[in-house]
Amino acid sequence: MKPVIFAVLLAATAACAGSPPVEAQPAPQTPAVAEPAQTAPAFVPPEASPGGQKPVLPLRDAQNFICGDGQLVSIEHDQPAGILRAIRGGEVFTLQEQVGYTPARFVTGSDSVEIDGDKAKLRRGKNVAEQSCHRLPAVPEAGAVWGTLVKLDRMALPAGTRAKVLLVDAARADAPAVELGSFQIETTGNQVPLHYLVHYDVARTQHPASPRLQARIETAKGELMYITDTANPIPNDGSAAPSPIELKLVRTGGK
Repeated sequence: MKPVIFAVLLAATAACAGSPPVEAQPAPQTPAVAEPAQTAPAFVPPEASPGGQKPVLPLRDAQNFICGDGQLVSIEHDQPAGILRAIRGGEVFTLQEQVGYTPARFVTGSDSVEIDGDKAKLRRGKNVAEQSCHRLPAVPEAGAVWGTLVKLDRMALPAGTRAKVLLVDAARADAPAVELGSFQIETTGNQVPLHYLVHYDVARTQHPASPRLQARIETAKGELMYITDTANPIPNDGSAAPSPIELKLVRTGGK
């Protein structure tokens, strides 16, 4: 029996050796799940913002003008949109450009702005006088000096109050000062600070001249109310004045 068993085992071993190897099966892969596409947030127009109010955006590339009532107006012309945005006395308003006008004209209702080079004409409302405004230089420059008039008391200035800023040559103590330039203001109910801009001939301010700024505020009847009582010199070497220059006025009298 033993030879028979040995023969059977030998035959089985030979059969296994001749069989092809069993290949390993790859592990089943989990199919990838596509991620849902992200949706861009919906645009919410300013009118639909909380509160229903349009946001007030700061003016970019604004140009500043000083008007005859002593107020500063900042203006930005959006040429592609054909509109003009302005800030004056804390008020923001927008006007539409009228095509075909020279100089450029912008209107909305009874408000209008007309810009011609370094000058502008501004009207706010039907019964308000038109204001002539002058562009401020972007940086201090010789031939122009600007700044503000302030006073220390809290008395309100009535509409029609007048102010005058003078640039004078006070080189000679034994002679009246010589006027070199001036700026006049007539208020429309606005208060200090009042803005001024004085243009002058640089040649007349050079040494031995002694140029300095003076200012006064009067009632509509011409009664003196405030005046500067300190010297406010500007350079006499032909260089630019350090604008803006604040002029402080003190109470003297008037009503």
